[in-house]
Amino acid sequence: MDNAVPLDSPPGRAPAASAPRIGTRSTPPAGTPRPEHFGGHPMVGTFFYDGRPLGGKSTYCTGSVVHTAAHDIVLTAGHCGRGLQRATHRIFVPQYRDGLSAANQPRGVFAVSQMYIDPRYAANTKKPTSDLDLAFAQVDPNSRGKVEDVTGALTFTPTTKYTHKVTVIGYPSSERVNSKHQAIRCPVTTSRLPGYRQVRMTCTGFYGGVSGGPWIEDYDRTTGTGKVVGNTGGYNGGGNDANDDWVTYAPIYGKDAKDLFNDAAAHRTVGARPPYQPSRDRPVLPGSAGTWQYAKLLASGDFRHTGYTDTGATRLGTEHTLVAATS
Repeated sequence: MDNAVPLDSPPGRAPAASAPRIGTRSTPPAGTPRPEHFGGHPMVGTFFYDGRPLGGKSTYCTGSVVHTAAHDIVLTAGHCGRGLQRATHRIFVPQYRDGLSAANQPRGVFAVSQMYIDPRYAANTKKPTSDLDLAFAQVDPNSRGKVEDVTGALTFTPTTKYTHKVTVIGYPSSERVNSKHQAIRCPVTTSRLPGYRQVRMTCTGFYGGVSGGPWIEDYDRTTGTGKVVGNTGGYNGGGNDANDDWVTYAPIYGKDAKDLFNDAAAHRTVGARPPYQPSRDRPVLPGSAGTWQYAKLLASGDFRHTGYTDTGATRLGTEHTLVAATS
């Protein structure tokens, strides 16, 4: 992600990007919900590695255990997975408790042994392949058993709908915004991110670290169970161009996501994929096509005095501009 600060910087990024999305960039609309800090659920946790050790000042991304026959798969964001691929001594800590050692964590810790990521995905992109911003971590058993047997699991649920009533969970990483490193949750209704196979929601407090967190439909507040229909991520790593903490995105799970899930569940090497076919939908603009053609002509001109029409000056019809304007 070249032009914006990523939600969660992978290992090796410049220090300037290590504290993303701290501080609200614009004021949320009146009535925007606020998240609840709570004790978390056994099947949702966070990651650590050598560069961001357990017990330090920050965590790294959020993950959730999803049900498979192997009982050892954790869902997170693709851009988090890219970072974990390069990391050493990678661990997943379910229902993380700040201040406790690895041995005293409620469910222990689980070493990450393998990552499954769609090869077409590029981290923190704003391109259509941001629809593929999910990854699966295979984790080794600990002394208590396989992770799903220890924590329980969510149900990975492909969908074709963009409107869902979900609860979004995540672990904001920085102690500046989450001094006790607790999980947060926010019940919301999603809407579509125009031009992408993604959904959006508004809720304050979703700073860096929440990437990969589950968007859970049919959520049980007591047990934490439900159907995971998305994970924090997608366009720009999961947020708008201003990196506002109150605007968050998630890819929804279609065939590509299902294929990746099947590879992870079977512990199968992720093979080559055909070129990604992005959504053919485009945002609906007010007025007729003629109106917008006329607007384009009005916006054209030799503004730089080059002797040629500056057609690049008008971007009214581009997907990127429309997304930024409606995010």
